[in-house]
Amino acid sequence: MLTREEFDRRRSALKLVARREGRVLAIVSVGLGLTQLLFLRWADREMAHEAVIATGGSFFLAYIVGVGALLWRMQRRIRAARLTCPHCLAALNDMSERVASATGRCDLCGGQMLEPCDRPT
Repeated sequence: MLTREEFDRRRSALKLVARREGRVLAIVSVGLGLTQLLFLRWADREMAHEAVIATGGSFFLAYIVGVGALLWRMQRRIRAARLTCPHCLAALNDMSERVASATGRCDLCGGQMLEPCDRPT
């Protein structure tokens, strides 16, 4: 079982990972997208139409692969940081995490996740 402090610390760490990875994904995808648009404007003036299509298409495919890899990395890191139930070992998604925070129990198996507090509420 986790203490309330450990549970809250791990929730904060998960939010930090999601925020950091989301920021990296947004910066890279927007930056590369704008760069690609600028390149296409330049290439449309300076290159033959067929070359623009081939080069632009290649850059777009590389962009999609790069953003897909960053998205995959983000999901993998969030999955690794996600809280798990000590009884059923299920990873808690957003709603399950909230239920566990409010009740102290896993909403999937009903097992006690948090040590009961000594103070009456």
